[in-house]
Amino acid sequence: MTTALIYAKPNQRQIYEDYSAKIYRYFRYRVKNIWDVEDLTTTVFIKVYSKLDQYDGRHPFGAWIFRIAHNALIDHMRKKRECPVDQDTFSTMAATDKLPEECLLTQETTEGLWQKVHTLTTDQRNVISLRYLADLRMNEIAEILGKTEASVKILHFRGIKKLQQMMDAKA
Repeated sequence: MTTALIYAKPNQRQIYEDYSAKIYRYFRYRVKNIWDVEDLTTTVFIKVYSKLDQYDGRHPFGAWIFRIAHNALIDHMRKKRECPVDQDTFSTMAATDKLPEECLLTQETTEGLWQKVHTLTTDQRNVISLRYLADLRMNEIAEILGKTEASVKILHFRGIKKLQQMMDAKA
């Protein structure tokens, strides 16, 4: 006898509180224009609220909502033919609660790292973005990208390994 895990549907306010910042951050690192980021975020929540009755509870809610976000991003990039964000965007988003020297070091490291992330394959970039920008688990990423969890783990491992090799070569 198999037991199916059923996930509960959160209410609309809870959905927004739990996911708005994560989804916004996911788009912010992928889309150049801040207004497009805001529009995409709004679009995702409109779609989520309108399709909430279609959520069947068999998969984690986070994976379901990020699948909607991922599809919205793909649609946006197809329409706009936009490339991922340039490095200026990453450097302006550095934390400001540190000493200036620490901020500069963090900014340089972040810029270098994200330059290298953009050299990875599209699948590796997607996995790393969803893992570290959206703070999702591997099973949620697999659900979003329509891949097996094993293939997502392999993409993550190979992407991280390649980034480590590039960072070691730089040092």
